[in-house]
Amino acid sequence: MEKQGNEFLEVKNLCVEYTSDKKIVHAVNGISFTMKKGETLAIVGETGAGKTTLAKTIMRILPDPPAKIREGEVWLDGENLLEKPEKEMTEIRGKKVAMIFQDPMTALNPVKTVGSQIVDCYLLHGYSNKDEACKKAKEMLELVGIPVTRFGEYPFQFSGGMKQRVVIAMALACNPELILADEPTTALDVTIQAQVIGLINDLKKQYSASMILITHDLGVVAQTSDRVIVVYAGTVVEAGERNDVFLNPSHPYTKGLFSSLPSMDKKVRRLTPIEGLPADPTNLPSGCPFHPRCPQSTEKCRQGQMPVVELEPGHFCACCNLKHGGTADE
Repeated sequence: MEKQGNEFLEVKNLCVEYTSDKKIVHAVNGISFTMKKGETLAIVGETGAGKTTLAKTIMRILPDPPAKIREGEVWLDGENLLEKPEKEMTEIRGKKVAMIFQDPMTALNPVKTVGSQIVDCYLLHGYSNKDEACKKAKEMLELVGIPVTRFGEYPFQFSGGMKQRVVIAMALACNPELILADEPTTALDVTIQAQVIGLINDLKKQYSASMILITHDLGVVAQTSDRVIVVYAGTVVEAGERNDVFLNPSHPYTKGLFSSLPSMDKKVRRLTPIEGLPADPTNLPSGCPFHPRCPQSTEKCRQGQMPVVELEPGHFCACCNLKHGGTADE
């Protein structure tokens, strides 16, 4: 099969399921999107929306079993990653696609020094001389703000923010073309979050890399992204340029996410949360998966597929209650 279009990354109708206690967990349900080279794409949604599963599918590191890719294609620079044999994927991981995991405590090996773990990245991808690999690893540590004197220390000797910097150094060691950043600031306090986000942005520009940023923090999205995809229950409910989504949120779920944020401009006693709980992925509702929590839900929402409407060039929303002008009926 040949790639269609000129996009750097193209995910087409991706469906991923897990089997747990004889139940089928519908984690990703027909997600499609594209991104250009050098672009930062933010994928936003609550915990359990399928964001991490999507990233692991692109990296081809899903645990099998229990995970199964039921349908879909992932095209990267003209090649369908889902058709690649494991040997080729081993060469692609780290060198062409790299992932910054959300928990540095579990991403790092506790019984190996941080320096040796970065060295391993170089040795795996073409550096046969260990001394040269050590030199490059030390340069990479300095690049992310860690003194070379800490090259021989173990992960437990580092703070959370410093461990995250080591994970970033490992991900960027071989100058990948695509970085998958899976909630890279979740475990960090606010001050360190800002430092890490600034570091990721600087290194992304320096290496001319594309990035998929997975998060539920809309503040981080505002600082880093070019485009935004809003995911609910494994489906895309809204997608567009960052400013279009932020200034004109149109799906009730997207509007609910923004309403849940505190504002410095408005004096309110309480925030407005999204009522109810996220959809059960083992028993998804018919029609729009958000309809049980949606204040504008109608009978039409409970039946069939949601139409995807282009509100303005490049800004899409999957809702059957869109009125003229591009927002859901109040």
